[in-house]
Amino acid sequence: MEQNSKPKRRLAAIVFTDIVGFTKLSAKDETKAAELIKRQRTLLVPIIQSHDGELLKEIGDGLLLSFHSATSAVECAIEIQDIANTIDDLNLRIGVHQGEVIIDGNDIIGDDVNVAARIEPFSAPGGIAISNKVQQDIASNVKFETKLVGKPKLKGVHQDITIYCIISHGLPETKLSEVSAKLEKQTPLWYYALPAVILIGIATYFFIPKKPSIVSVAVMYMEIRGNEEDQYLETITEDIIFDLSSALPGKLKVSESGAVAKLKNTNMETSELAKGLGVEYVF
Repeated sequence: MEQNSKPKRRLAAIVFTDIVGFTKLSAKDETKAAELIKRQRTLLVPIIQSHDGELLKEIGDGLLLSFHSATSAVECAIEIQDIANTIDDLNLRIGVHQGEVIIDGNDIIGDDVNVAARIEPFSAPGGIAISNKVQQDIASNVKFETKLVGKPKLKGVHQDITIYCIISHGLPETKLSEVSAKLEKQTPLWYYALPAVILIGIATYFFIPKKPSIVSVAVMYMEIRGNEEDQYLETITEDIIFDLSSALPGKLKVSESGAVAKLKNTNMETSELAKGLGVEYVF
């Protein structure tokens, strides 16, 4: 970066890269680690320049890059991953954000630089994670396909950030199971409505004249996105079971969560589930 006596502000697409497992490699073989850093620079600088980008700073094994547009930044990141995949131990995570940076001599600072660095860990090894600002800019470009990752817990960042990952161009998708602890939990609207719907159905049952009896029900564990959010969905299910158990004491018998958990992920028909749990209705 060129020396500049006066700090300069500019809007830029910011890319942050990091080598996965570099600390472990350094501890094992310092010479090999140093050679990898040198090779990374030799291979990637021409790619960066071909996309009108600039290598602003090297931070350990990471690179901080800037581009004039989000599209150029993403295109460069994709090409970087293509070449990195052919090099042993050059396994990169890449984060891309867009915002204002301040260039002060040989330093690059700004909240958006911090955001780019914090987005990078949400990338899969060999993949690319982007912010909602970048997503908005590339959304109309049909050659890019992205998938929502979620809202990260970023302390000290006063921006509303949502993270996506690029899943086109053969890039690996971020596994939610590996980053869920670093994401804010978004409670779906249907979670608040579901207990009410179930209670309305049960209450309606009691308005139908019949011989007084205790209704028995079971609430099965929900599956929406496979196994990646099992713990979250288990908590929701157990909350519903508790709410129903407390709603109509003496009139409604709800199967305990432990019994329901034993039949989770089975392919049994509803009638078979009801029989196995000893209840009349299964939700």
